Amino acid sequence: MIGEVFGIVLLDPMVNFLVLLNNALFGSFGLAIIAFTIVIRLATWPLTVRQLRQTRGMQTMQPRIAEINKKYSDPKRRQQEMMGLYRDAGVNPLGCIGPMLLQFPILIALFYAIRHVLPESPEALERLGDDLYPWSYLQHAIPISDRFLGLDLKANSHIVMIILVGLTTWLQTKSTVTATTDARAKQQQQMMAYLMPVMFAFFAVNFPNGVSLYWVINSIVGIAFNVAVYGFEPLKIQALVKMHPPKAPPDRQAALVADRADATQEPRTINGISRSKRQNRRRRP
Repeated sequence: MIGEVFGIVLLDPMVNFLVLLNNALFGSFGLAIIAFTIVIRLATWPLTVRQLRQTRGMQTMQPRIAEINKKYSDPKRRQQEMMGLYRDAGVNPLGCIGPMLLQFPILIALFYAIRHVLPESPEALERLGDDLYPWSYLQHAIPISDRFLGLDLKANSHIVMIILVGLTTWLQTKSTVTATTDARAKQQQQMMAYLMPVMFAFFAVNFPNGVSLYWVINSIVGIAFNVAVYGFEPLKIQALVKMHPPKAPPDRQAALVADRADATQEPRTINGISRSKRQNRRRRP
């Protein structure tokens, strides 16, 4: 059941879209993958902006989070303070991982789509014809060339592609990180800057070259988006997209003290006015 839904909702449309792009781009399946990647990233641009905004908000909140962790030993109280801090700042911690989670089903579907579009046997080629929509423009496109820049797109990733996957992932991670004075946040940033590239390079070992090509282009577009939103200080590049940062979280303890002070002063003011009125009545002849 899940496999059928996956095929109808994601795999079949992806296969047909790739074949359509291949036809439109002079029969180059490599160019079709590049165009597919750019289209997907542009379609998810609003979600990407939201993720970058939430990521920047989480990074700026790290000192306050460290204070809460240090101040409260009770896990329940600490969780309440964390949730209050996120709510006051308008930040959702899960908003930082949305686009990343979206990439995984696309990667899985693209893995199978390349196996479908670049079949290795006559039987698989016949199945591809059954998967394509009944449009002559698509049906007449097969078989499709599996070569691009000397690479076999359906073969396991070449060492050059594995290195490019790791390198572009590292550059994208570095372009997202912002400066912080919090030691724990800095340590986490450094760990992620090296863990993510190694992880995806390891995945790329078993990816077809076509999937690795998708990930390399995806990372390059991600770097461009990061520079457009954050700028790039080493090269003095200013942000091109003006993005309203999350509002600074107020000092919850100070706000609580102020609320208590207002609550205690108001009755006194009212009582004071009442006493003044009674005193004025007594002084009247």
